[in-house]
Amino acid sequence: MKKILAPLVGNAPMVTAIGLCKNAGKTTALRRLMAELEDECLGLTSVGRDGEATDLVTGTEKPDLYIKRGDLFATARGMMSLCDVTLEAAALTGVMTPLGEVAVFRALSDGYIQLAGPSAAGQLKPLCASFNALGADRVLIDGAAGRKSLAGAGVEGTALLCTGASLDRNMDLVVAETAHICRLFASRRPASPGLAAALDGCEERFALFGPGGELWELPLDENGLPRWNKLPREKCALWVAGGVTDPLLKTLARRGAPITLAAADATHVLAGRNVLELFTRAGGELVVRRELSIAAVGANPWSAYGWHFQPREFEEALRQTLTVPVVNVNEKED
Repeated sequence: MKKILAPLVGNAPMVTAIGLCKNAGKTTALRRLMAELEDECLGLTSVGRDGEATDLVTGTEKPDLYIKRGDLFATARGMMSLCDVTLEAAALTGVMTPLGEVAVFRALSDGYIQLAGPSAAGQLKPLCASFNALGADRVLIDGAAGRKSLAGAGVEGTALLCTGASLDRNMDLVVAETAHICRLFASRRPASPGLAAALDGCEERFALFGPGGELWELPLDENGLPRWNKLPREKCALWVAGGVTDPLLKTLARRGAPITLAAADATHVLAGRNVLELFTRAGGELVVRRELSIAAVGANPWSAYGWHFQPREFEEALRQTLTVPVVNVNEKED
């Protein structure tokens, strides 16, 4: 098999496949990467449910998951009867789901599996540590599907971003939305060492800093919430620990003075591309405490809902717009 994804992810210890929508091709991309990494012991899990033949929400066909002997995977105990691989229970995680506790299993034979792993990003880090302690060379995560679900993707290391015709019938819109996410993932830490250090040590939900990292008083209302429209007019940096949404960016844009908005990472910026452009045109800058990277964008021109793009035209449109590598993840085109 020609290796197209493995060289792009390099030595990243953790790779997360995330999709801009359901049926974007993230599981197909993950299967391709698994095949290309056949010489490694892999640890595999999902932040949702994957491996079933039919999507339980949309009723559309889904790709199965086939792992090799020696690989590790984490899934809810209620999924064990749906796996045809010979299993060895390797560890319990203490993470509970509606399908039971998530456990780590080792495959004693090749076979098909179904995944229902942790749904919270904070639960993935200790799980990855368990994989590594059990001998996994690399951890692969079937991550979030849907623009507003990225904050639950648990992205560490690097990501495979999958996009495609299932997002919208309009190819130009799909390309623009993909470019927006790539732009978010390109966000970097502050250039000021003082501000970077201040953000690293900040445990507050909201905080206001001067350009060099000095803590400023944040104006609050009677409920203890920030008064966004009362922020000082001079250049400053606003730390937001949770999600950055459209209303917040619109308010900051109306402020009309330069401001640096600091988020935990790119997945916490849930604002749309038009609002983000409005914010930056008003002099705003976006920085992050933790940098993320996209190894490649997987292009799936086939929609599960009955329409498709011309494959070469779609790939070329993405390549003309993006600065990251674009690959075809659809098996029909491999």
